[in-house]
Amino acid sequence: MTFGKMKKRSVRLFIVFLACFALLILRLGYWQIVRGSQMKEAAERQQTNKTAINATRGTIYDRNQKVLAESTTVNTVVCNPRDIEKSCKDEDGNVDKAKLRYIAENVASALDLDEDEVYEKITKNNRFQYIKKRVSVEEADAIKKLKDSSVDKKTAKLFSGVYFEEDSKRYYQYNIASHIIGFTGYDNDGMQGIEMTFNDYLAGRAGSILSAQKAGGTTAQNQFETDYDAKKGDDVVLTIDSTIQGILEKYLEQACVENELKEGAAGIVMNPKTGEILAMATKPDFDLNAPTELIQYEKFAVGMDKEIADSTSENDEVKNTAVAKIRNKMWRNKAISDTYEPGSTFKIITAAIALEEGAADLNSQFNCGGAKQVADRRIRCHKVSGHGPEDFARGVINSCNVMFMDLGARIGGEKFKEYFKAFGLTEKTGIELIGESGSVYYRGKMSETDVATSSFGQGFSVTPIQMITAISAVINGGKLMKPQIVKEIRNSAGIVKTFYPEVKNQVISENTSATMRNILEQVVADPHGTGKNAYIKGFRIGGKTGTSEKGRNNGKRIASFVGFAPADDPELVCLVMLDEPQVANKYGGTIAAPVVGRIIEETLEYLGVERHYTEEEAKTISVTIPDVREQKVEEATRILKNKGLNIKVSGNGGVVLDQLPKPGVAVTDNATVIVYTQKRDENKKVSVPDVTGLSPDQAKKRITDAGLNFEIVGAGKTTTEGAYAFKQSVPAGTMVEPATVVSVEFRHSSSD
Repeated sequence: MTFGKMKKRSVRLFIVFLACFALLILRLGYWQIVRGSQMKEAAERQQTNKTAINATRGTIYDRNQKVLAESTTVNTVVCNPRDIEKSCKDEDGNVDKAKLRYIAENVASALDLDEDEVYEKITKNNRFQYIKKRVSVEEADAIKKLKDSSVDKKTAKLFSGVYFEEDSKRYYQYNIASHIIGFTGYDNDGMQGIEMTFNDYLAGRAGSILSAQKAGGTTAQNQFETDYDAKKGDDVVLTIDSTIQGILEKYLEQACVENELKEGAAGIVMNPKTGEILAMATKPDFDLNAPTELIQYEKFAVGMDKEIADSTSENDEVKNTAVAKIRNKMWRNKAISDTYEPGSTFKIITAAIALEEGAADLNSQFNCGGAKQVADRRIRCHKVSGHGPEDFARGVINSCNVMFMDLGARIGGEKFKEYFKAFGLTEKTGIELIGESGSVYYRGKMSETDVATSSFGQGFSVTPIQMITAISAVINGGKLMKPQIVKEIRNSAGIVKTFYPEVKNQVISENTSATMRNILEQVVADPHGTGKNAYIKGFRIGGKTGTSEKGRNNGKRIASFVGFAPADDPELVCLVMLDEPQVANKYGGTIAAPVVGRIIEETLEYLGVERHYTEEEAKTISVTIPDVREQKVEEATRILKNKGLNIKVSGNGGVVLDQLPKPGVAVTDNATVIVYTQKRDENKKVSVPDVTGLSPDQAKKRITDAGLNFEIVGAGKTTTEGAYAFKQSVPAGTMVEPATVVSVEFRHSSSD
């Protein structure tokens, strides 16, 4: 071979070498640059074991810093199947399946799991497997015992691949406000309510532990371990007051049972000046600590008999459908998600519009003949005989449909729609909860009939949260406030975000608002007012009744009432909606007004608002029975008379040995105290009479004639004609001691 040929071949070889080297460089660059991060991650996965550390979820507080939702640390049992496989190898390096089965059997027994399922998990071809999340203390102790080398070294070695991870579990201490707070899922993410709305704040940031791992996937002992700390979630402070929330829930539960509500109840208590929600509830509700269980719902559900029966069916398809339907219903927050025709409570809005626009004033005169011809329809008043001549205020007090149709005609459709929008009723309120619905209202031109029916709250639908927000604007000086349910978000470093009261619109003037407050107080205080069942002695309360149809001509009704106090300077407003009562009287003035009255009374007492009694009310205030035992009869008589109490002496002795009622019992003025001057016959009992349906005077006579003491309790103006005994504290026929106090609640039949 000549030198020239050798030179050419060498050049070719060199070129091939350069090309291969270039390809090698390019390939190396591809793996290092293009796929470098991917290879790095793969290497880390192969050489290290990464264990997640769940972040502790933030706490939810009420406005007074009471903990409503918090996370507690619990153990989760996990395993590294490759570590378990290594611990089960014999001297020849073969896996002893009997040992694997032994591990599965003991873990399953300790954690109350299926043995085959555990076996499948511990023999997986991977390095990490969950066995059971959030185990109990007893379950954790059982696993710890298996891993304890001081108990048995060989057993402990077998279970070295089974270990614990710290996890957190949500706990709801008071178990109230379920529809506000919501709940978390198995992965600790929010599923409903505030837990879901503010999940990004509450969830925090997960951490991890990175440790060295051998080539076979087993954990390398005494090698490096790096911790990446988890960051606790932010805390959320709500506007609700847990005490007021408890009051609202208590009376809504009673209303569900007393009125056999087929579709449940909803209630809201709000500060009308700020828009802050002090309480919000839907009944039936659910147990926050067991949100999928149906027990709470079954306790109050009246109209779900078929679904509840189907939920126990042996047919899985029927059962699952029924359970899903019940859960969707019990998780639904009626206060923000259900729309309804507000009925006569909307007359508050119509009256305010009329005053603001000059369509009427306090001197305006009207005449109700029991019905009004509107276009081709004759629309009746709830009082079919008519209210006769009445001024503006009296028309509101009477809740007269005819007067309100006259007002609607004066206002006109276009102006009516303008104010409907101004009061925030054409859009969602924007409350910080998921699931809020919007209203259903006229989009086009309103007919004469549309205006007439709208004037008294029918023909359109709003949500309870929209309604209470609009009414708050009427009574707070005319300002439409955005409803607020969160005060602030904070963490260990301080406040992250503050939510301030937000004025969305100035709808009416302060003068119009003041006039409406005065009139609405008379709706409750006036002897003929439709809201007198909400009357509470010593407190100034304003309000308005409402009863509306669900659909047409089907007998289904929604009874509601909106009340506020103190009437001259409202600090709270309360709306209660009772959905499809199954009792004879379905009117809001009869069944919803007393509920609101009791809620307002108990809330004002809790807030420390002082009662101011009229002279007439002062005569009926209860007094506490003094202790006159061991006193001479003459002295006992003097003490009791000074308290406004009557005395009945039993026996011929001169010193009081015993007394009924016992000291400390609250009774009304003129109650009778029996004093015994000789040993009392403890076997002597009297039968409690039935006073249901009787007037206050009739009920008092029947109870006192039986040798018992009579007391009026509850909301309602009982001194006016038409009051009847609705409920008594001791059932008729019960045998009790003489002078026992029998408390009676009275109501008025109402048609509003």
